[in-house]
Amino acid sequence: MIKLKPAFRDLIWGGTKLKTDFLLDTPYEHTAEALMLSTRDESETVAVGGAFDGLPLSQIYAEHPDFFGVNCTKYERFPLLIKLIDTMDDISVQVHPDDEYAREVSGESGKVQLWYVVDCEPGAYLICGFNDELTIEDFRHRIENDTLISSVNTYEVKKGDTFYIEPGTLHAIGRDILLAEIGQNSELSYRVYDYSRVDENGESRPLNIEQALDVTITAPPTVPAGPLVPRAEIDGHYETLLGRSEHFASSLWEVEETAMLSAPDESFVSLLMIEGTLNINNDEMFARKGESVLIAAGRKDILLSGMGKFIATVVE
Repeated sequence: MIKLKPAFRDLIWGGTKLKTDFLLDTPYEHTAEALMLSTRDESETVAVGGAFDGLPLSQIYAEHPDFFGVNCTKYERFPLLIKLIDTMDDISVQVHPDDEYAREVSGESGKVQLWYVVDCEPGAYLICGFNDELTIEDFRHRIENDTLISSVNTYEVKKGDTFYIEPGTLHAIGRDILLAEIGQNSELSYRVYDYSRVDENGESRPLNIEQALDVTITAPPTVPAGPLVPRAEIDGHYETLLGRSEHFASSLWEVEETAMLSAPDESFVSLLMIEGTLNINNDEMFARKGESVLIAAGRKDILLSGMGKFIATVVE
């Protein structure tokens, strides 16, 4: 088992909860993202404690592929990117391409992602897809005439809400939301609308209209909001299958006393703690809210004790 130290990003819409509520050691006053499982060159997670202390995740992955399971060998590079995102302002409206388009234009993978709302203020909302079907010409016209927001699906959110974001789905996170994002290891995104904001130099951030027109699905989402499978009690704890794609599957675990966890032979398990504290395997490790743990593929019968919630993700 490997505990990981997150990397942080300071973006113009970032909030303060990652520092004040999750007690993460971010160097920024306002932190937009904590990358909890990442091999991105600019924002990589690093092992904390144990035999791999101080080593970047990419190095562990390269030197010990058996830890990560055979499912990872299907991918050209480490397949997952997991974040905690905290918004003090609205994030730009954007869209991710699918694998085919992304590889053709950039050599990178596309991005499917899952959002789980960890916390939010009353009235907070996010955007996911359109509320009615548009033509590409309609889509372009509404961008150019600043009427795009009237066409999108806006969801008022609450703690525990889940959203599956297919490639091609227009989306945005509104202000005052802290959520977990599980997705493919890609940052390829096309910005469509940015609320007429400017940066510290008075410059508007660039938009990627033509690319967005190429990849956006201009019909309402086909996957409804909510978990894929409802909450169920399993051997004294609760599990909820939040979502599954061809690349990963994520479940919410709620432990109130004890639970047993085993990693499949085919994949490691990423544990993202979102609430409480758990003792892992009789003091072998403790994990609290805001921490990330990687459990090697094939490791069986790990005892979890305490009170806590985490999102468990495996590679498909």
